[in-house]
Amino acid sequence: MNRKSMIATGAALVLLLGGAGGAYYYVDHKKSSEEAAEKAEADSLNLFSFDSNTVKGIDITNEDGYFHMTVGQSGDWQMEETDYPYDFSLNSFNLNVIASTMSKLKADHKAEAQDLSKYGLEQPVTVVCHTADGDYTLLVGGSSVTNEFCYVMKPDDDTIYCIDREMGAELRGDIATLRSNYLLNCYDNEIKHFSVEHNGEVCYDLSRDTESTSMWALNAPQTGVTVDAVKINNVLTSIVRVQTSNFECFTKDESVLAKHGLDKPAYTFTVVTDEKTYTLEFPEFGIDDEEVWCYDAGSCAVFSITSGEAAFLTGKWSDLTVKQAMSVPFMSAATLEITVDGDTHTLNIDHEKQNYVFDDIDVTAKGSEEASADFEYLYASVSEMAHGEYRDDIPEKMGEPTCTFRYTLTDGTERELALVPIDDANYWAYVDGECLGMTVEKTAITGENGCLNFIERLNADLA
Repeated sequence: MNRKSMIATGAALVLLLGGAGGAYYYVDHKKSSEEAAEKAEADSLNLFSFDSNTVKGIDITNEDGYFHMTVGQSGDWQMEETDYPYDFSLNSFNLNVIASTMSKLKADHKAEAQDLSKYGLEQPVTVVCHTADGDYTLLVGGSSVTNEFCYVMKPDDDTIYCIDREMGAELRGDIATLRSNYLLNCYDNEIKHFSVEHNGEVCYDLSRDTESTSMWALNAPQTGVTVDAVKINNVLTSIVRVQTSNFECFTKDESVLAKHGLDKPAYTFTVVTDEKTYTLEFPEFGIDDEEVWCYDAGSCAVFSITSGEAAFLTGKWSDLTVKQAMSVPFMSAATLEITVDGDTHTLNIDHEKQNYVFDDIDVTAKGSEEASADFEYLYASVSEMAHGEYRDDIPEKMGEPTCTFRYTLTDGTERELALVPIDDANYWAYVDGECLGMTVEKTAITGENGCLNFIERLNADLA
């Protein structure tokens, strides 16, 4: 190749490489520009980014009214200001969800700008999150035709964004979302008094002891009955956890109440705390009903709970009593006289000297651990004697008892449990001369844990 040919070839290569380099630069630049545009578009879909923990208040304005809510140090939300005509407790969980959703809200895409009425944004729901750094406001419209998205806007921004429909439903904050969905908005240990009435008759009425808050007293329909605090606390723990399954509205309209049988309620459930009194009304319901409607007379809310959760309405006062026919603590007794079918035995207890005497026999002096143990078992077989069912067919006059158990307490008080035969298997139990319908099975006397068995054992120990 001569010199001219080499020069021509080199020039051609230079032109070719230059063209290729230019083309590469153009393609790379175009790609970078497209990526930058895509990133800018993606970033524009990030509507808000802030720390949800800094939210100190939320304002919601919707078709129901204006609601200004604040959160306390305990995390519970309170209504500070509203033009809504009914007062209700807030659902703190749902308000925290609103704060969390707003704090990292991202749209899926943008809608084509058209008439706002098409997107339900001509009269939008306004949601404002107040933080220490500033306020974040969102306008929430309706849902897409497919119910896949919800339309939203930001103030001073004509862009219409599409977010997930469920997020939109959360942010709209309607009354059903804002109100607490618990039957009672209190803790079980805050309840001082509660009662259930059925058609004007008291099913049970109980109050907490003001000095010993773990103790309860039955005020009606019976008094002087020992109730089981554990059972009562279990009932209250279950009740405060009950959540409404269907919320209809807040209303005083009798026609709405009549639709659910609440215009003439059958049950009234009353709960008293230091802060508030709750009055809840329920209609008659049967075992085949899946739900029971309720009217909160305080807030005027109409909602339902499941029939299983309403079981506390049909309970009886006797279900809450202790199982002992008449419980007298061992340390409170000085003597116990046992009479069964004409045979009488006496237990004397000297707590100061730690001395037991059975039928004039000094049990302690015998030095028998078995005898001392059976003495205590004999006492327990009477003081812990279980009762059976409560019956309504109480006789007008007390019959002749075949078993009596007379206590003299250390303070001189005398108490008596008398058992009057009903039939071959059961007794009426009379506590201090009064029968409330309590029954005792005869096996409580003659069975393995009955007093007759321990009398025999104690006599054998002392023989």
